[in-house]
Amino acid sequence: MLTLYFLQSSRAFRTAWLLEELGVDYELKFAERRADGSVPPELGVPTAKGKAPAIQDGNLILGESGAIAEYLIEKYDTTHRLLPTQPEKRAKIRELMWAAEGTLMLHAEGVYSARLAAPAQVAHEIEAKLAMSVQLDLDWLENTLQETSTRYIASDDVTVADTMMAFSVMDIFALKLAPAGKSWPRINEWLKIVKSGEVYQRAVKRTGHHF
Repeated sequence: MLTLYFLQSSRAFRTAWLLEELGVDYELKFAERRADGSVPPELGVPTAKGKAPAIQDGNLILGESGAIAEYLIEKYDTTHRLLPTQPEKRAKIRELMWAAEGTLMLHAEGVYSARLAAPAQVAHEIEAKLAMSVQLDLDWLENTLQETSTRYIASDDVTVADTMMAFSVMDIFALKLAPAGKSWPRINEWLKIVKSGEVYQRAVKRTGHHF
């Protein structure tokens, strides 16, 4: 059986949701973060970094949520529901997948790190500048959603792009990492659809995920 190493409020929720969408049976190994935000050693994450998310599927041990998503799709999405075979659609979904981690989360973590590391006044000035990148990222996603008439980000059904991108956006909103006074109505509409999904709710119930 596949094992998912899961920390609360972590990127590992993406993997849990994807596994539920794929109908893959999995064991959940769960731990709360330590007070300093680090991974407790008793979770026993078997990757070299010792960080979640990680999976073990047979002899394969794999970290990094994007790599995990690619692997699970290649192995278990036999009907190509979550990543279609049509080259243009596949490429756009992959763009969204990797933007979720390589752009949105990267910029969001810059804002969050500035908030924690610098004295209050300095942090506020630095954070305001860094948050502009987050705003541009959300503006791009807002425009992407406005250009489509589909319920989800790239289709009328969930794709792997939703499972990757939703966590990044929810994290940004929960931690207030975007500039204040700006709204993204199409993103909020999409997130409501995501959160109301039966399989998404099943993943929340299984993992206890919350921000």
